Amino acid sequence: MKSKKLFITGFLIFLIIGSIESTASAQLRFGIRGEVGINKPTFTEDIYSVENMNNFKVGPTLEFMLPIVDFGIEASALYSNEKMNIKTINEEGIRSMVEDISNHYIDVPLNLKYKIGLISPVKVFLAAGPYANFRLAGDEFKYASFRDKVEAKKFAAGINLGVGAEVIDRVALGLNYRMKLTDDYSVDEPELDDIFNQKSGFWSITAAVFF
Repeated sequence: MKSKKLFITGFLIFLIIGSIESTASAQLRFGIRGEVGINKPTFTEDIYSVENMNNFKVGPTLEFMLPIVDFGIEASALYSNEKMNIKTINEEGIRSMVEDISNHYIDVPLNLKYKIGLISPVKVFLAAGPYANFRLAGDEFKYASFRDKVEAKKFAAGINLGVGAEVIDRVALGLNYRMKLTDDYSVDEPELDDIFNQKSGFWSITAAVFF
């Protein structure tokens, strides 16, 4: 009985030491990350059209990896600028420019990340996790049909899915797919809600440089 207790105690000590060593050898590094939207969806109703939605993001990023299993997390705080054009559609289908809207956000993605070693010095990575958007400022609607009926929300959230490659442990290039889980605007009229709050996925190219 005593030997069994000694064995269990020794095993627990071994696990604790192993955990401490793994944590100590974990790789924590900082870098700069950028992201550019590559699809420009158009959402159209009978009277209005929202076109050329695009965005870019840039800011600091932090990566924490466990080297033995090549698994960890990546968190970023990105300045995000999102733009869109709003047009009216007449009976002949001709579009006329009404509004150019630009919004500014702090975008905070938090991804689980897994790396797969290929031919040195290249690694493929997979990433997935939630994101949150916090609106800082933006253009006000001037057109009467939108001014009192459409308001940008202060907070939005969704999910990121990404894949890419890392070279020489410093430069990472990837492709990201973003799914929105919340609305970007609070809207009073259903037909306006359809064009301002589409939840179609958005694709972007990502790049990060680690120090």
